[in-house]
Amino acid sequence: TIFWIMDALEQGKNYFENDNFSEALASFTQYLTEHINHADALFFRAICHRKLGDYKSSIIDFTAVLKKLPEEATIYSERGVSYFHNKQIDLSLKDMDKAVELEPQKAYRYSSRAFIKAYKDIEGAIADYKKAIEIDPKDEISFNNLGLLEENSGRYKEAQEHYKKSNEIIGYDPETRQQKDEQEEIPLTPNEQPTFGSVFASVFTSNAARKDFWDFVKKIFGKG
Repeated sequence: TIFWIMDALEQGKNYFENDNFSEALASFTQYLTEHINHADALFFRAICHRKLGDYKSSIIDFTAVLKKLPEEATIYSERGVSYFHNKQIDLSLKDMDKAVELEPQKAYRYSSRAFIKAYKDIEGAIADYKKAIEIDPKDEISFNNLGLLEENSGRYKEAQEHYKKSNEIIGYDPETRQQKDEQEEIPLTPNEQPTFGSVFASVFTSNAARKDFWDFVKKIFGKG
């Protein structure tokens, strides 16, 4: 029985790594029937729930993990993303604030909070993007989004400077209008999406987000 249970967890991770989130969800759920509140399985299942559009269940699982690992910034950040998708912006920002508090020297903490702040607090988002750039001067998404917020606020000169810097980092040619693959938009309904007149690049699909995720998995669960 123990061997089969271990297989359920590992099989779930294999499904997960191959983007088969439905099968992964089933495996993690099966494992959790005999290993209630197992942090590893709960964390991965929370991501699966979000990938499959069940944001409330994702939040529930992340909350359970936080009871076991209350000082891990990545869990707050990931739950914040789920809150964001569930249109709970205030709770999302509260989690992002906690992630920044726990890891104040990580650029991704500020850029992810800025992405959400942009829906409520433009000046706060601008400040966070500037902090992210201060920590990581090669953060092309922060340069891009900072420019969009500045343009939206009428600061056209600053915006153009930051667009230029973002383009230099990613090797983007504005004349061809080709976007780098990493700059993907989170699907939003028309009344949710800021009208910045250009592509508001999502930090949640960036290399920084994936690195943060797998660094956390490797550190906490021993698998990267």
